Amino acid sequence: MKKSLLPLAAALSLAAATQAQAAESCPTTLRFADTGIEGSEELQRAYQGFVDEVESRLGVTVEFFPVGNRTTAINALRFEQVDIVLAGPSEYVLMTERVPGTRPITAIVRPDYYSVFIAPTDSDIESLDDLNGKHVAMKDHGSTTGHIMPSYMLSQAGLDIDRDLRISLLDGARMQALASGEVDAVGTGVRDFAPFVAQHGEANYRIIARGQDMPGDPMVAGPHLSAECISEMQEAFMNDPDGLLQAILAPGERDKYLGAEMVLVDDSEYDMVRESYALLGLSD
Repeated sequence: MKKSLLPLAAALSLAAATQAQAAESCPTTLRFADTGIEGSEELQRAYQGFVDEVESRLGVTVEFFPVGNRTTAINALRFEQVDIVLAGPSEYVLMTERVPGTRPITAIVRPDYYSVFIAPTDSDIESLDDLNGKHVAMKDHGSTTGHIMPSYMLSQAGLDIDRDLRISLLDGARMQALASGEVDAVGTGVRDFAPFVAQHGEANYRIIARGQDMPGDPMVAGPHLSAECISEMQEAFMNDPDGLLQAILAPGERDKYLGAEMVLVDDSEYDMVRESYALLGLSD
């Protein structure tokens, strides 16, 4: 019986040593935020399982730090108030530009994550060129697939977004504006299309243009964290990425990650977002 306990004791000792090593390279407490969640209760409801999993893998404590928007997140990173932030591609670009030393840990690559333009089938709009002189709805300022990339697509098509057409940022009312005829077309994420045509008729609307697939939503680490800590987190996350994703999906609060994949970040994949910011002169 005693001999059978030795391997177990050795395994427990090894696990404790691994956790101690992780705690040495990272702060004993890490603060986590999602730029899309404002309140503490909502953040906890969406990510408690994820936090539990990270704590188990790293041997540290993880606390919630709600930020609500990218401006607050950027300032929190700058003043070392938060350690890990889950952000969108455009937010990541701003964070790395405005808080030097901010680095990605991993990214969550979503399926069907690109921008489209939708127009009525019975209209004369068949391509982006046909939007010249038209009224187009988009989401809100800074939305990756609902503003940044649709604007970039228009510019790439040779349209001057300030002179050649009228753009209204209507956020949640953008699809209804198309249905009611208040606008001629909508630039938005592709996932808006299916539920919209299910309600208003598949034969009545069509996608006239499709954007590039977007890079993943990065988990970024503040510049105050060491390279060793970030490496430790990358290793822990990628040891079982599906397990982390399932922990995020379990509460049912982040269905946008259904079918997603967790990967290491290739920073060059975000160059098109950087280019769009430079081209459009957009700022926070």
